[in-house]
Formats: sequence, structure tokens, C-alpha cells
Amino acid sequence: MPEMIDPRAAIQEGATIGKNVTIGPFAVIGKEVTIQDDCVIGPHVNLTGKTFIGKGTRIHCGANIGDEPQDVHYHGQPSATRVGEECVIREYVTIHRGVEEGSETTVGNRVMLMAFTHLGHNCQVQDNVIIANASLLAGRVEVGRGAFISGASLVHQFCRIGTMAMVGGGSRIVQDVVPYGIVQENAIQGINAVGLRRAGWAPETINAIKEAVKIACLSGLSRPNALEKIAAELPDLPQVRLFREFLENTRRGLLTGSTPG
Repeated sequence: MPEMIDPRAAIQEGATIGKNVTIGPFAVIGKEVTIQDDCVIGPHVNLTGKTFIGKGTRIHCGANIGDEPQDVHYHGQPSATRVGEECVIREYVTIHRGVEEGSETTVGNRVMLMAFTHLGHNCQVQDNVIIANASLLAGRVEVGRGAFISGASLVHQFCRIGTMAMVGGGSRIVQDVVPYGIVQENAIQGINAVGLRRAGWAPETINAIKEAVKIACLSGLSRPNALEKIAAELPDLPQVRLFREFLENTRRGLLTGSTPG
């Protein structure tokens, strides 16, 4: 073994280890695990099941990735966990593999999962997401690109967190959070204006998104009426089209500004 792999690590035959990979003491790497080049696997990390770790990802002490899902319908079906490139997975994060045969729990590229975060089975987390300490995502949660979930947040199964949304600390999310929205006290409070400005969006685009969030979440309109009003009154920008598509595809309904705190 290369010198960067601690001799106290347990690596099962069949595991695929790339170039320039560091593996710390007492890490356990299962036989179906693939670790691409330039990864750092910390001490006491457990990588099990059919798990893929993308290039340049750093996994800190005690993380457990690819373990069996906490679902009574799981009876050993072959499923997987896929983590993208240049992710940072901090101490004692847990990520469980999918339930159905051939299904995956996926984490995109450049994602940061802070300490004690949990991703349940079949979660789909897109690129550039940050999930802060001790946040818990139940099974089949979807998190859009660039979203930020603050610490100690709880997300119900099947919920979606839209692109570039921001969820405040300690939130309880039981319905979909619209793209670009900001959540405080378990309710939509407006848009993630700071995040949109940092992304370099034009003022006209930010204003259109502000109006879209107001119509969908703060006006009291039904979803069909809100969609009709957005289509009639707002410019046909790509960001507005994405917002409308998100509304059209919700299954759990939308978190609004009238949700009790």
C-alpha cells in the first residue's frame, strides 16, 4: 500500500483506490467502494456498500457513508451512494444508500456537509450546496443547486429545497421551499437577496424573482392562480421559468408566508 494509507486502516479486497489518496487510521473501506484520485479519508471513517467518492473529496473523522437505509422496505436490495468531486464531508456525517434496487443517494460536486449532518436514503443533493451542522434530511429529499440549509434544520421526507434557497437555523420543513426563497421561523420571508447579488444577478432579474416569490408564497393565491399571474405579469427569464416549473411539479405543496412559527 502507498505510504498515504495508514497500515491500521481496513481495506477490503475489491475496493478501488485512486492515485494520491490519503486514508487515516482505523478507516474501514468496503469491497464495493470506489475512491477517486486526490481524496482524503479521515480516521474512523466507514465507507460501505456500493459507494463512489469523487475526485478531491475530503471526508473527516467518523463519517459513515453508504450504510443501509433506515427503511422497513429495505431487504438488502443492491443500491448505491454517489458523492461528487471536491466535496467536504465533516465529522460524523451519515449518508445512507438508496432503498430500491438500482437506486442511489447522490451528492453533487463542491458540496459541504458540516458535522453531524444526516442524508437519508435516496436524497438528491445538487452542486454547490451547503448543509450546516446537525441538519437532518429524511429520505427522498431533493436539494437544488446552491441552496444553503442552516444548522439544526429538519426536512421531512419527499420535500424539495429549491435552487439557491436559504433555510434558517432550526427550521422544520414539511413542504417544498421555492427556489431563491428564504425561510425563517418555518415560513417564507422573501428572497435570498444576498445570495442572488453574490451570484452577480442583474437587479431586473432579482426584482422579477422577488415578485414571483411574493405571488407564489405571500399573496394567498392558490397555486394555479399564482402560476397564471406569474406567467402573465413577469418577464420570461430562465430563472422565472425554473421557478414556474418548480411550482408545477410540487407534490407536498409550497411553504408559504402564512405558516405558523
